[in-house]
Amino acid sequence: MDDKAYPQGEINSGLNKQSADGGKIIYLTDYLAVISRHRKMIFRLCVFTVVITAIVSLFLPKSFSATATVVPPADVLQRNSMLSGGLGSARSPLLRHVMDVSNMANMYVGILQSRSVADALIERFDLAGVYNVKKGITKVRQILNKRTSIKVTEEGIVNITVEDRERERAANLANAYVEELDRQNKRLFVGQAASKKAFLENRLKEIEKDLSGIDNLLSRDAKIKEMLFELLTKEFEIAKIEEAKSMPTIQVLDKAIVPENKCKPARTKIILISGILSFFAAMTIAFSRDHFAKDRSGSGFDV
Repeated sequence: MDDKAYPQGEINSGLNKQSADGGKIIYLTDYLAVISRHRKMIFRLCVFTVVITAIVSLFLPKSFSATATVVPPADVLQRNSMLSGGLGSARSPLLRHVMDVSNMANMYVGILQSRSVADALIERFDLAGVYNVKKGITKVRQILNKRTSIKVTEEGIVNITVEDRERERAANLANAYVEELDRQNKRLFVGQAASKKAFLENRLKEIEKDLSGIDNLLSRDAKIKEMLFELLTKEFEIAKIEEAKSMPTIQVLDKAIVPENKCKPARTKIILISGILSFFAAMTIAFSRDHFAKDRSGSGFDV
């Protein structure tokens, strides 16, 4: 802007100047002047808001978070790889390992998020009473799900984080998730082993029946039947051992410990945000007041 057209003494009164196209000229000093005129109101509103926010934040309930970390044990991965069939010839060992870890970790997440696990924790910790839910277990499940975070890293590590108003219960819940995961895994594994044993048992009976009439079989067929019977007998014994096993189906990297510090509320962040919002609100009020005041006086400050 050319100072010859608008002398220095008139810069601050530029509110009433007209540009070549008839518009009004607004200078930075005009905005600063508005802020200066309302500085007390802006300061008081910001201070009042920050103080009230700080006081209110003192009464917000504290929350604590605890995290447990698990991975599939090596023997489970090895067993699943053996059961997966022809992956060995089609893919590299490293790729098979990554796929096994990823699939197992995703299965863990599905189990952890299941209704069975949630209901077990609700009953074990009386979460209906803790969350003050009088009726309906669905609401309790929703609250528990909202306070639980289950994430899988690229390496296949499963992190189970639980938030709670009590630091001890947060850690206990996270560890209880791990225990329930192991229990559900064992139940599924034992059921699979039992089904396998029943299948092998029936198959052995069929072959044994065929072998009872070995005189009617060709020598080649009889030899095949005997080899098959021997192989299935070994598999049957392995299935019986697996059914009787109570081995851990997960490996705990980090057990959840009682957190020392709260995770919520983030008072500093809350106060900072309230201060920023109150400042912009105060600025809006200041310019609105100035605008309407000038409208009434006829000077017309368009912001």
